[in-house]
Amino acid sequence: MRLASIGNGKMLVNFDDHGRIIDLYYPYIGMENQTSGIPVRVVLWDGKNVYFDESWKTEVSYEDGTNLVEVRWTIDNLGLEITSYNFVDVNEPVMNSIIKVLSRGMEGKIKLFFIHDLNIYSNPFGDTALLDPVTWSIIHYKSKRYVGIKLMSTEMNNMEFSATKSDPLDDVKDGRLDGSPISHGDVKSAVGIELNLRSKSFVKAYYVIGAGRNLEELRRLLTEANPAKIESNFVSVFQFWKSWLSKGSWTSDHESWLYNVSLLTVKNHMDINGSIIASSDFSFVNIYGDSYQYFWPRDGAIAAHSLDVAGYGELAMRHFNFVKEIASPEGYLHHKYNPNRTLASSWHPWLYNGKRILPIQEDETALEVWAIGSHYRRYKDLDELTEIYRKFVKPALQFMMRYTEDGLPKPSFDLWEERYGIHIYTVSTVYGGLTMGAELAKGMGDESLSEDALEVAKTMKEQALSRLTNGRRFLRRLDENYQPDPVVDASMYAPYFFGMVEPIHPIMVSTMEAIEQRLMVNGGIARYENDMYQRRKAQPNPWIITTLWVAQYMIDTSRLDKAKDLLNWVMKRATPSGFLPEQVDPETWEPTSVIPLVWSHAELIITLNKYHSKY
Repeated sequence: MRLASIGNGKMLVNFDDHGRIIDLYYPYIGMENQTSGIPVRVVLWDGKNVYFDESWKTEVSYEDGTNLVEVRWTIDNLGLEITSYNFVDVNEPVMNSIIKVLSRGMEGKIKLFFIHDLNIYSNPFGDTALLDPVTWSIIHYKSKRYVGIKLMSTEMNNMEFSATKSDPLDDVKDGRLDGSPISHGDVKSAVGIELNLRSKSFVKAYYVIGAGRNLEELRRLLTEANPAKIESNFVSVFQFWKSWLSKGSWTSDHESWLYNVSLLTVKNHMDINGSIIASSDFSFVNIYGDSYQYFWPRDGAIAAHSLDVAGYGELAMRHFNFVKEIASPEGYLHHKYNPNRTLASSWHPWLYNGKRILPIQEDETALEVWAIGSHYRRYKDLDELTEIYRKFVKPALQFMMRYTEDGLPKPSFDLWEERYGIHIYTVSTVYGGLTMGAELAKGMGDESLSEDALEVAKTMKEQALSRLTNGRRFLRRLDENYQPDPVVDASMYAPYFFGMVEPIHPIMVSTMEAIEQRLMVNGGIARYENDMYQRRKAQPNPWIITTLWVAQYMIDTSRLDKAKDLLNWVMKRATPSGFLPEQVDPETWEPTSVIPLVWSHAELIITLNKYHSKY
């Protein structure tokens, strides 16, 4: 399980529950996991025996709530405590670890080994691992991807090394590496350093991973790596993130800490080009052959909006500039994308029931327009939005106005990516996109387009209240045959959130009562009735985002005690390090899907800001 991440938009590193590096994304955040989810193993040798990381007691946390990860390993039978402070450089694709080995009584020489099974370009074929004598580092490379590893100590002992096709875990059992300088194919590598321990004292080692697109670039980064610079860089990186996080804090220390972790999670999952992936958890790839490390416009729009409400408008703008480059000429957004702006894998067909359709979830297009319009309402930065409006918002508004039938959006796939039809969530987001987009259009001088968009939105609201209710509450959809779907779905909160109806509208009140009554599972809210996705028990799994949706409604109807209960339920579902999953087991509370989910953290940011704005 992933417990923490660090990154800078060029490199993202995840740590697992044993405190090991398990994912290494470079040069795109979410694309090309250079480890393929295989952890970097850590081994200690005490002169007689080897001790493997999986047997150590481990704690993983963020250093003072900043973008630095502290891993604490305890090896009780040796009386050793190993603490590593891990951070990615603010600008360069370099991860540094400062490793402090504290002895409670043991004296003598020990060795620390790191073992790597990298898969450059996320596949193991045709890799080379070598000892580079220029930087005295192990370098793995293939084509235009180079990853280098360097291990040092303050005692100036030389790094031991091995590049091999064999298993380095067998090689370290005698306490030394064989020194093989190069290997190719499906290769592995190991580095080791000797440390001299004194009782009641500590020694330090320094572990560095750098990445580049060619050998010269990587050598520059690794040549600059030395203990003094790493210590200095630790101080400057720590101060940078303390300053970056200074825009918001709450009265509760726990809330502030989890809020900061949520901001860092969104930031770390954002590429330097503005893409925001759903999750960096690579574990599903080995189960399903695919995972969440893509940019979904829906998740990205909500994440960008959370950055806006938290005061990081410049990052939201970076995201919107990414979106303007990927929209189709017709103005809509596809299912999902790779961080390099190419189309990602999809299961939405282009032919449905013998008819040609658009394989889209229209709410994704609408949400990005809504998020951009919300940004404009907050910041009024017309100059910066001009190109975004011209290349994306205006064509998207025209698409949403055109892509209608009898006053409602044409059928598309739902936000859960499971059903085809006319969904109340999609209708609500299109309404929100049209109204917020109209505000921006008016600001840009497109008065006619603005008026037309508002007119279409008005008709859409009327049709939704006429055709997407059962007389008491909203329906989640009209199915592919235009028949009402009576299943209660948490996404039916959307008409209020996106401004289509007031939160106290009788239909909305009855809808939220149905969601509470039928979807509450041990304090949290399930997606919809009888949801089977990742289900393990008799009841469906409660989700973080759906629980926060209901909390937002409670806030906006001034029921703050109920909102606080739901917020507390969510915060208790976080790992000790602060990560929020997608969903949890309704009895054990264990995450049942990816962790972290950026959408979960984004909704927490939005909800906490909404909650505290009421005081």
